Amino acid sequence: MEDAHLVRHYPHATLALVCDGMGGHDYGALAAHTACNSFAEFFEKERALADIPSRLKTALFHANDAVGEKLSSLGAYGGCTLLAVYVTEDVMWWVSVGDSPLVIWRAGRLLRLNEDHSMRDIYEKILVKDFGGSRSMLSQANALRSAVTGENMSLIDAPTTPYLLLPGDRILLASDGVDEILFTRPLRESVRRVFMQQGNQLAAELVEACRAMASPEADNVTVLTMDRACRN
Repeated sequence: MEDAHLVRHYPHATLALVCDGMGGHDYGALAAHTACNSFAEFFEKERALADIPSRLKTALFHANDAVGEKLSSLGAYGGCTLLAVYVTEDVMWWVSVGDSPLVIWRAGRLLRLNEDHSMRDIYEKILVKDFGGSRSMLSQANALRSAVTGENMSLIDAPTTPYLLLPGDRILLASDGVDEILFTRPLRESVRRVFMQQGNQLAAELVEACRAMASPEADNVTVLTMDRACRN
Protein backbone atom coordinates (compact mmCIF):
# COMPACT_ATOMS: atom_id res chain seq x y z
CA MET A 1 0.00 0.00 0.00
CA GLU A 2 1.38 3.40 -1.00
CA ASP A 3 -0.43 5.34 1.74
CA ALA A 4 1.00 6.01 5.19
CA HIS A 5 -0.73 7.51 8.18
CA LEU A 6 0.02 8.38 11.78
CA VAL A 7 -1.85 9.69 14.82
CA ARG A 8 -0.18 11.02 17.97
CA HIS A 9 -2.12 12.12 21.04
CA TYR A 10 -0.79 14.75 23.45
CA PRO A 11 -2.37 16.46 26.47
CA HIS A 12 -5.29 18.43 25.01
CA ALA A 13 -4.15 18.01 21.38
CA THR A 14 -3.79 15.49 18.54
CA LEU A 15 -1.46 15.35 15.53
CA ALA A 16 -2.68 13.36 12.53
CA LEU A 17 -0.96 12.75 9.17
CA VAL A 18 -1.85 11.16 5.86
CA CYS A 19 0.71 10.70 3.06
CA ASP A 20 -0.19 9.20 -0.33
CA GLY A 21 2.77 7.78 -2.27
CA MET A 22 3.49 8.41 -5.96
CA GLY A 23 6.09 7.26 -8.47
CA GLY A 24 5.41 3.51 -8.47
CA HIS A 25 4.36 1.30 -5.58
CA ASP A 26 7.72 0.57 -3.93
CA TYR A 27 9.17 4.07 -4.05
CA GLY A 28 5.81 5.72 -3.42
CA ALA A 29 5.34 3.67 -0.27
CA LEU A 30 8.91 4.43 0.82
CA ALA A 31 8.41 8.16 0.29
CA ALA A 32 5.08 8.18 2.15
CA HIS A 33 6.38 6.30 5.20
CA THR A 34 9.59 8.33 5.29
CA ALA A 35 7.69 11.63 5.12
CA CYS A 36 5.16 10.57 7.72
CA ASN A 37 7.69 9.39 10.28
CA SER A 38 10.18 12.22 9.68
CA PHE A 39 7.48 14.86 10.01
CA ALA A 40 6.22 13.49 13.32
CA GLU A 41 9.73 13.02 14.70
CA PHE A 42 10.70 16.63 13.95
CA PHE A 43 7.37 18.06 15.11
CA GLU A 44 7.68 16.35 18.49
CA LYS A 45 11.34 17.29 18.90
CA GLU A 46 10.56 20.98 18.38
CA ARG A 47 7.98 21.29 21.17
CA ALA A 48 9.68 24.44 22.42
CA LEU A 49 8.47 26.19 19.26
CA ALA A 50 5.11 27.51 20.41
CA ASP A 51 4.13 28.89 17.00
CA ILE A 52 2.19 25.90 15.65
CA PRO A 53 1.99 27.08 11.98
CA SER A 54 5.77 27.56 11.86
CA ARG A 55 6.32 24.23 13.58
CA LEU A 56 4.11 22.43 11.06
CA LYS A 57 5.72 24.10 8.07
CA THR A 58 9.27 23.48 9.32
CA ALA A 59 8.39 19.82 9.94
CA LEU A 60 7.18 19.64 6.34
CA PHE A 61 10.51 20.93 5.04
CA HIS A 62 12.30 18.40 7.24
CA ALA A 63 10.12 15.59 5.83
CA ASN A 64 10.78 16.78 2.28
CA ASP A 65 14.54 16.71 2.87
CA ALA A 66 14.29 13.23 4.39
CA VAL A 67 12.40 11.90 1.38
CA GLY A 68 14.93 13.42 -1.00
CA GLU A 69 17.86 11.91 0.87
CA LYS A 70 16.24 8.47 1.06
CA LEU A 71 15.35 8.32 -2.62
CA SER A 72 18.69 9.78 -3.71
CA SER A 73 20.54 7.07 -1.79
CA LEU A 74 18.67 4.50 -3.89
CA GLY A 75 19.03 6.36 -7.18
CA ALA A 76 15.23 6.46 -7.37
CA TYR A 77 12.52 9.01 -8.00
CA GLY A 78 9.23 9.16 -6.16
CA GLY A 79 7.31 11.26 -3.74
CA CYS A 80 4.08 11.65 -1.85
CA THR A 81 1.40 14.04 -0.76
CA LEU A 82 1.41 15.18 2.85
CA LEU A 83 -1.48 16.38 4.98
CA ALA A 84 -0.82 17.11 8.66
CA VAL A 85 -3.43 18.42 11.09
CA TYR A 86 -2.92 19.60 14.67
CA VAL A 87 -6.16 19.74 16.63
CA THR A 88 -6.76 21.18 20.11
CA GLU A 89 -10.05 21.38 21.97
CA ASP A 90 -11.22 24.45 20.08
CA VAL A 91 -9.07 25.05 16.99
CA MET A 92 -7.21 23.30 14.21
CA TRP A 93 -4.12 24.08 12.13
CA TRP A 94 -2.89 22.22 9.06
CA VAL A 95 -0.16 22.05 6.46
CA SER A 96 -0.58 20.20 3.18
CA VAL A 97 1.10 19.57 -0.14
CA GLY A 98 -0.63 17.64 -2.92
CA ASP A 99 -4.24 16.58 -3.26
CA SER A 100 -5.02 14.65 -0.06
CA PRO A 101 -8.23 16.31 1.16
CA LEU A 102 -8.98 17.79 4.57
CA VAL A 103 -12.74 18.08 4.96
CA ILE A 104 -15.14 18.92 7.74
CA TRP A 105 -18.76 17.90 8.20
CA ARG A 106 -20.62 20.80 9.79
CA ALA A 107 -24.35 21.44 10.11
CA GLY A 108 -25.23 19.01 7.34
CA ARG A 109 -22.61 20.26 4.88
CA LEU A 110 -19.31 18.78 3.76
CA LEU A 111 -16.61 21.42 3.25
CA ARG A 112 -13.11 20.99 1.89
CA LEU A 113 -10.69 23.16 3.87
CA ASN A 114 -7.26 22.71 2.28
CA GLU A 115 -6.09 23.55 -1.22
CA ASP A 116 -6.07 20.95 -4.00
CA HIS A 117 -2.65 20.96 -5.67
CA SER A 118 -3.68 18.65 -8.50
CA MET A 119 -4.70 19.72 -11.98
CA ARG A 120 -8.33 18.94 -11.17
CA ASP A 121 -9.63 22.48 -10.71
CA ILE A 122 -7.68 23.78 -13.70
CA TYR A 123 -8.83 20.98 -16.00
CA GLU A 124 -12.43 21.38 -14.88
CA LYS A 125 -12.43 25.11 -15.55
CA ILE A 126 -10.65 24.92 -18.91
CA LEU A 127 -12.10 21.69 -20.35
CA VAL A 128 -15.57 21.59 -18.85
CA LYS A 129 -16.67 25.12 -18.00
CA ASP A 130 -14.89 27.17 -20.66
CA PHE A 131 -14.93 24.74 -23.58
CA GLY A 132 -17.90 22.52 -22.81
CA GLY A 133 -15.89 19.30 -22.62
CA SER A 134 -17.05 16.10 -20.97
CA ARG A 135 -16.11 15.25 -17.38
CA SER A 136 -14.70 12.01 -18.75
CA MET A 137 -11.88 14.20 -20.08
CA LEU A 138 -10.75 14.79 -16.48
CA SER A 139 -9.12 11.35 -16.20
CA GLN A 140 -5.64 12.90 -16.04
CA ALA A 141 -6.66 15.66 -13.65
CA ASN A 142 -5.04 13.93 -10.66
CA ALA A 143 -1.56 14.94 -11.86
CA LEU A 144 0.07 16.90 -9.03
CA ARG A 145 1.40 20.45 -9.27
CA SER A 146 3.25 20.10 -5.96
CA ALA A 147 4.43 17.11 -3.92
CA VAL A 148 6.98 15.98 -1.33
CA THR A 149 9.86 14.67 -3.47
CA GLY A 150 12.96 16.23 -1.95
CA GLU A 151 12.84 19.01 -4.53
CA ASN A 152 11.24 22.44 -4.30
CA MET A 153 7.57 22.36 -3.28
CA SER A 154 5.97 24.97 -5.50
CA LEU A 155 2.67 25.01 -3.60
CA ILE A 156 2.15 24.67 0.16
CA ASP A 157 -1.09 25.24 2.05
CA ALA A 158 -0.21 26.39 5.58
CA PRO A 159 -2.69 28.88 7.06
CA THR A 160 -1.32 31.07 9.84
CA THR A 161 -4.76 31.63 11.39
CA PRO A 162 -6.29 28.73 13.34
CA TYR A 163 -9.57 27.26 12.14
CA LEU A 164 -12.22 27.52 14.84
CA LEU A 165 -13.98 24.24 15.64
CA LEU A 166 -17.61 23.98 16.67
CA PRO A 167 -19.44 21.31 18.68
CA GLY A 168 -20.50 18.45 16.41
CA ASP A 169 -17.78 19.01 13.80
CA ARG A 170 -16.46 15.84 12.14
CA ILE A 171 -12.92 16.22 10.77
CA LEU A 172 -11.66 13.93 8.03
CA LEU A 173 -8.17 13.49 6.54
CA ALA A 174 -7.88 11.16 3.58
CA SER A 175 -5.99 10.12 0.50
CA ASP A 176 -7.59 11.06 -2.81
CA GLY A 177 -9.19 7.63 -3.14
CA VAL A 178 -12.23 9.10 -1.37
CA ASP A 179 -12.78 11.82 -3.98
CA GLU A 180 -15.35 9.82 -5.94
CA ILE A 181 -17.71 9.51 -2.98
CA LEU A 182 -17.07 12.82 -1.19
CA PHE A 183 -16.94 15.34 -4.01
CA THR A 184 -19.92 14.35 -6.12
CA ARG A 185 -22.73 16.86 -6.53
CA PRO A 186 -25.16 16.30 -5.00
CA LEU A 187 -23.60 14.27 -2.19
CA ARG A 188 -24.86 10.70 -2.22
CA GLU A 189 -27.61 10.16 0.34
CA SER A 190 -25.88 7.05 1.67
CA VAL A 191 -22.72 9.07 2.35
CA ARG A 192 -24.75 11.86 3.93
CA ARG A 193 -26.34 9.36 6.33
CA VAL A 194 -22.90 8.08 7.36
CA PHE A 195 -21.79 11.58 8.34
CA MET A 196 -25.03 12.36 10.19
CA GLN A 197 -24.79 9.35 12.50
CA GLN A 198 -22.67 10.69 15.36
CA GLY A 199 -20.66 8.04 17.17
CA ASN A 200 -20.38 5.64 14.25
CA GLN A 201 -17.12 4.25 12.90
CA LEU A 202 -16.90 6.98 10.28
CA ALA A 203 -13.50 6.07 8.82
CA ALA A 204 -14.34 2.38 8.44
CA GLU A 205 -17.73 3.10 6.87
CA LEU A 206 -16.28 5.53 4.33
CA VAL A 207 -13.57 3.06 3.32
CA GLU A 208 -16.24 0.40 2.93
CA ALA A 209 -18.33 2.78 0.81
CA CYS A 210 -15.32 3.26 -1.51
CA ARG A 211 -14.84 -0.49 -1.79
CA ALA A 212 -18.53 -1.01 -2.51
CA MET A 213 -18.26 1.18 -5.60
CA ALA A 214 -15.80 -1.36 -7.05
CA SER A 215 -14.47 1.16 -9.55
CA PRO A 216 -11.89 -0.39 -11.90
CA GLU A 217 -9.77 2.77 -11.52
CA ALA A 218 -10.08 2.89 -7.73
CA ASP A 219 -7.07 4.22 -5.85
CA ASN A 220 -5.79 3.31 -2.39
CA VAL A 221 -8.00 4.73 0.35
CA THR A 222 -6.84 5.92 3.77
CA VAL A 223 -9.21 7.80 6.08
CA LEU A 224 -8.59 9.34 9.51
CA THR A 225 -11.43 11.01 11.40
CA MET A 226 -11.84 13.08 14.56
CA ASP A 227 -15.14 14.14 16.11
CA ARG A 228 -15.64 17.20 18.27
CA ALA A 229 -18.15 16.27 20.93
CA CYS A 230 -21.48 18.03 21.05
CA ARG A 231 -22.11 20.06 24.20
CA ASN A 232 -25.38 20.00 26.09
